[in-house]
Amino acid sequence: MKDISLYGHLTVDTILDGESERKTLGSIANVWKALLEIDSTLKIGLSPIDIGEALIYIDKQSAQRYSKASLNLRKNSPKIIQAKINHLVYLNEMSDTEFIVELDGIVAADVCSGKKLNKDILKYVDYLFISDEDVDDFQTLVEATKGWVILHSSTGSIFSNGTEKYSYNIPEEKHLKNVNVLGAGDTFASCFLYKLIGGTGNIQDWIEFAHLKTTEIIRNSI
Repeated sequence: MKDISLYGHLTVDTILDGESERKTLGSIANVWKALLEIDSTLKIGLSPIDIGEALIYIDKQSAQRYSKASLNLRKNSPKIIQAKINHLVYLNEMSDTEFIVELDGIVAADVCSGKKLNKDILKYVDYLFISDEDVDDFQTLVEATKGWVILHSSTGSIFSNGTEKYSYNIPEEKHLKNVNVLGAGDTFASCFLYKLIGGTGNIQDWIEFAHLKTTEIIRNSI
């Protein structure tokens, strides 16, 4: 039994920042890396379903990123790995979602810019992460999702399960400026899922930890 199993996309990323060019692994790899930075003892299962590539430009001055991706260049059959938490990376772009109904444990998912999300799948999702730049109708997502929808941005989050709704604002002195924001959404989800594994506290505590820990990890990577 793993602590977390990761399903979805694995990409080879070419990253440009105006000064240099480098290649690295992204998508599932971002989540895997962030989880192990938080706790190197975590047992993590990996099931890459779609293999692709992405070209990414980082504008450090504005703390923004811009990208073009071909996420589904090669496909693998899903390999179900028993875990306490199953996290679906880039749910809206996954080529195979039929296996989701077979997952035991908590199901979390995030989305990326690109294809429109099939909201029928959300009835199996306990925690949906979506950034402010990718959301079209927050309330519709809340109504379609089994559990919580977490709409996150660089300054905070709004989160709801249909009956409860909360918000969290990052203290202004902790706002990230002039930094590499690549993988920030993946890191945020990883930090939240880490607290979810522990099972103590409540969702407000987990959101606060996720934002503050993400800020810490990104600052330390500069």
